[in-house]
Amino acid sequence: MIKNIYRKIGQLSIYKKNIFFVISSLLLLVFFFLAFSIYKFLKLNNFEKRLTYLEQKSITTIAKRKEIKDFIEKNTLFDKCFVENKLENLTFLQNEKSILSNLLLHPAFSHSSQIKKRISFINSNQNKLKFLEENIKNSTFIKEADLTQLNSLEIDDRDLQKLLSIIEDVQIDKYFQYNDSPQLLIKSFSLSKKSENIFSINMKIFKREFNKKKL
Repeated sequence: MIKNIYRKIGQLSIYKKNIFFVISSLLLLVFFFLAFSIYKFLKLNNFEKRLTYLEQKSITTIAKRKEIKDFIEKNTLFDKCFVENKLENLTFLQNEKSILSNLLLHPAFSHSSQIKKRISFINSNQNKLKFLEENIKNSTFIKEADLTQLNSLEIDDRDLQKLLSIIEDVQIDKYFQYNDSPQLLIKSFSLSKKSENIFSINMKIFKREFNKKKL
């Protein structure tokens, strides 16, 4: 077809003996085919970009779905009494207790009422976490509630790391998170220094429990 076009142009040009017409016709054809080639190239390039975008979108969507699935599966395997069994059973200030207990073995401190009183406080329920569960919301697959700390708690820096690793579900130093924890989020948190390396802590936690779908 292209050969026929060139032949007809050539015949017409020879017949009219117009070299300008020949050159103009050839340039017009070159421009036409060049423009058409650029159009096809841009269209193909746009198509390839679209395919790349869709591929990346599908990979991202699959990754997000897997992340959501893994998150839900992890959080449906929780201990229904996690707060009572784990958080409220934690002991604190064990390093200070060890130092004070060793001091009591020394004759100069063996009858110290202040040391004994401090050890008694550390061992008592006064320095254990206690929460009030309120604002409870239940649905088919999710239960949510606010956990408000009932009493101030005295802790040291090690206790703080241990406590945050459990609540925030991350490893902090040598402390690891629990695998059977419901989703816990800190809503409010206050920390004040009482003495060297001893802090007073008060917080409010949001708890969310995911229930498995019944088949």
